Amino acid sequence: MTSAPTAALTYLVAGQTGAHERQLARFDDDQWQEYLDLLSGLFVLTVDRRFRPGEPAAVIRFVASVRERFDPAGTAIDPTVAETLMYAALGQHDTLPATAETITAQTLLVVALVTDEGLSPAGLADLIDDTTTMIAAEPDDRPAAVTPDGPAAVTPDGQPADQQQPDDHGHQPADPT
Repeated sequence: MTSAPTAALTYLVAGQTGAHERQLARFDDDQWQEYLDLLSGLFVLTVDRRFRPGEPAAVIRFVASVRERFDPAGTAIDPTVAETLMYAALGQHDTLPATAETITAQTLLVVALVTDEGLSPAGLADLIDDTTTMIAAEPDDRPAAVTPDGPAAVTPDGQPADQQQPDDHGHQPADPT
């Protein structure tokens, strides 16, 4: 049986953004953390499949292409953050804390990396399987681009947990920690 976070990640890489967003909206805290772990794992795997350490020009060109495709206004992806995430995935930089900014950049980079591979549905399924296998490994053996303790500070909609606003009915969102 596929977990909800695995299903959400599958929707994301398959380009089914509506289903992805609906799935994310239903997550509890544990599912949100599992999803962020899967996203980070997929990011590391896809960066490793495409890049090698010591290729800064390739990383810079790729980030520029992602910004051109997904962030034409230049407001969603900080190029320095995106490049640093990629260097961290390659083991060339310390991990970054998980914030709305790093999670957004990581998500868009993953979408671009997977899209560029042009995988078949079976290839996408294999990639997701490889990711879940990696995530099931001991946490200390797991590569990462963002620190694992950071995601608790961000809600599923990417907002800092300490800055959440009440919903339309005046209810305060649940504390994700």
